Amino acid sequence: MAAKLQLESAAVKPPHKEKRRISRFLASSRVLVRSSHGDSCKAQLKDVSIFGCLLQTNAEWLRTGMFVSINLSSDWSIQAIVRWARNGSAGVEFLRSISEADALEIARD
Repeated sequence: MAAKLQLESAAVKPPHKEKRRISRFLASSRVLVRSSHGDSCKAQLKDVSIFGCLLQTNAEWLRTGMFVSINLSSDWSIQAIVRWARNGSAGVEFLRSISEADALEIARD
C-alpha cells in the first residue's frame, strides 16, 4: 500500500508558475540616471512597462541591487532598483509601479 501512495504522489506535477504578463511599450527616450552614491549617466530607454524599463547605457558603475533615480524631465523622476546590468544594458524595476498611461507617455517622449 505504501508503494502505491508513493507512485501516486510522484505522478502529481508541481503547480506551474505563472509569468507576469504585462504590456511593454517600445521607447527611445533619452534619460538621466543617477545613483544614490552621486554617479550619473545618460541612457536611452528601450522599453517601458508599469513595473520597470530597459536602459541602454555604457555606465560601468551600474550594479544589480543599486538604487537609482531615472530623470525623464526636469520635473519628473522615477525611483528604481537595478535588477540586472550587462553588455551596455540594464533592467530596472520601479519602486512604485506607474500607470499604463504614464508608461505610454514615457515611451512616446
